[in-house]
Amino acid sequence: MQLFVSLSELGFLLYAVLKAFLPLPSLEVLLVPLCVGEPQSYLRFALEGAAGTCVGGGVGYFLASRFRKSILTHFLSEEQMENWQRLMQKYGVLAVFIGGITPIPDFILPYLAGLTGMNFFAFSLTDGISRFLRSWLVGYSIYQASGLIDFQAYGNLLCAVVLLWGMIRWIKGRYYASDDR
Repeated sequence: MQLFVSLSELGFLLYAVLKAFLPLPSLEVLLVPLCVGEPQSYLRFALEGAAGTCVGGGVGYFLASRFRKSILTHFLSEEQMENWQRLMQKYGVLAVFIGGITPIPDFILPYLAGLTGMNFFAFSLTDGISRFLRSWLVGYSIYQASGLIDFQAYGNLLCAVVLLWGMIRWIKGRYYASDDR
């Protein structure tokens, strides 16, 4: 991760490409520090992230389409593949949009689109737009908050509070889930 951070925007673009088809941490791990450092450049960072993930999504798509027979032979049953194809025909563009705009494991989407033969142009356009919107929302939020919060002075405290809040919610969820058993 340090390598990507040291390369700044070039590292961010490279990470965006790799993140689109590999199980890496979310793009926000680099987007947030870039936006905190230069809040007025949030739109440029959102465009770079979207371009990188669009290229990386294309790589995953073409890998899945190229090695489709091998993947089906070794990893998936015919029934699983038929189910996926039905789902992609029914929800294709919507599934890609929701996967790109939310933090679910979005690196799976290019493979799924390539395996099921989804239209590449529709996949790329939807994937790029949804990831741009996600990055724009994160960047714009930081840009707006930068006028209210001195991230350099209070950023660590803010991160600690958010982390603590998340841990408390997780513990409460586990506690209440164990009561249901």
